[in-house]
Amino acid sequence: MPASRDQPKRSLRGAIDVLPSGARRVRVHAGTDPVTKKKHRLVEVVPAGPDVEARAEAVRACLVQEVAERRNPRTAATIEQLLDRYLEQFDGAASTRTLYRGYVRNHVLPLLGTVKVAQLDPETLDSYYAELRRCRDHCDGSRRTDHRTRSPHDCDARCGPHRCRPLSASTVRHIHFILSGAFRKAVRWRWIVTSPLSQAEPPPATKPNPQPPSATQAAAIVTAAWEDPDWGALVWSAMTTGARRGELCAVR
Repeated sequence: MPASRDQPKRSLRGAIDVLPSGARRVRVHAGTDPVTKKKHRLVEVVPAGPDVEARAEAVRACLVQEVAERRNPRTAATIEQLLDRYLEQFDGAASTRTLYRGYVRNHVLPLLGTVKVAQLDPETLDSYYAELRRCRDHCDGSRRTDHRTRSPHDCDARCGPHRCRPLSASTVRHIHFILSGAFRKAVRWRWIVTSPLSQAEPPPATKPNPQPPSATQAAAIVTAAWEDPDWGALVWSAMTTGARRGELCAVR
């Protein structure tokens, strides 16, 4: 049923509506939504009970103070809308943008896309990361078949029961960095006051485990490589300079 608006209690800023249940709905104008360009309001419902009028008035005063101090979220935009705008302005390489869009499409939007930017908190993020580490397909736990292709086909040995496989720690960290960058922009744009990503705990980075050849093995490799002068020069340069792969490609 719609709220009763016959005699809403209006204050200097904001309004308190009486709902059919006896609860009070507090509404405070918070400017224009920078995403939808519509009026943005802070809304909070105060449950019915003793002193409901006084509690509603206290909530109204608190919301008014948040707006005055610019501590309120300025938009009701969702995480999907934030990421769309963030990736439009992303100034990295085109391949990196394509990679990020794939992560967002496959692993962010299905789980967080409809969540409002101002409602994301560290607890939700921890649960989200745990889900990514449970199953990369985000299944619901029911029995199903993983088919070898989405096209019409006759199932064979390559189609079998679904087995949950987690996303790698590095992929989860990539997703964390995407969200972190987007929420830093949201803070700059004053959509929100603080970013919840600063308190989130993504998986730790995988510790490197290099296993370089011994001096004897390195000598054998270089000796064999010099049978082709070009290949030998590349192997020798790599071993003696410690250059990265991209640096070696640049001077080939």
